[in-house]
Amino acid sequence: MTQRREFLRRASLIAAGSAAAGAFAADLLEAQSAPQAQRSYDMSWASRVTAKYRMAFDAPEVRDGIALHQVRSFLAGYNTVYGLKDSELSAVLIIRHAAVPMVLGDALWADGAFGEKESLKDPVSGEPTKRNPFANVPTGAKFALGWRDGALDNLIARGVIVLACDLALDNVAGQIATRRSIPRADARQLITDHIVPGVVRMPSGIFATSHAQSVGCGLMYAG
Repeated sequence: MTQRREFLRRASLIAAGSAAAGAFAADLLEAQSAPQAQRSYDMSWASRVTAKYRMAFDAPEVRDGIALHQVRSFLAGYNTVYGLKDSELSAVLIIRHAAVPMVLGDALWADGAFGEKESLKDPVSGEPTKRNPFANVPTGAKFALGWRDGALDNLIARGVIVLACDLALDNVAGQIATRRSIPRADARQLITDHIVPGVVRMPSGIFATSHAQSVGCGLMYAG
């Protein structure tokens, strides 16, 4: 490859990356500036972070659900080494930025847009997914991305605290509103109605990560 061709190739990659970043920034700015009703947030989760061993997992990207695997491995490791039960550990999973579709129910995955963007397969059929492949995964699903006890709903049932960035959810609401040609307020309500049960919304992922550390959690980047 000549130097000129290599220069042009790199320039095109930089331009594409800049365009994608610009589009995301525009959506995020709109989410920040959109009129919002005063919101209250449930901070009671912090009082549940009481175990000797406590860890926060910061997940800004989907990455095939690697964050779920890391949380599961945290629980499994302390069980193997020290014989500790799930109830004797404190794990906080922060889903933020581009990862927030992971906390949304099947109804919001049904148009296939989230699955297409992340190149995710349906855990049963192996086709491009039109359902959340990280929650309510059927037993024996051939194309599951992880162990069933490490699915999002099962981790919540095991006592893992799952926090979601409200700012990023507002950004996703804008995307849903555009795709479905509905008012943004209606898209926000869809998110409220179809978030995975047990997920706690926080004003931002940065706040959630910071507060988890303030109550004694170590921090692992799970992106």
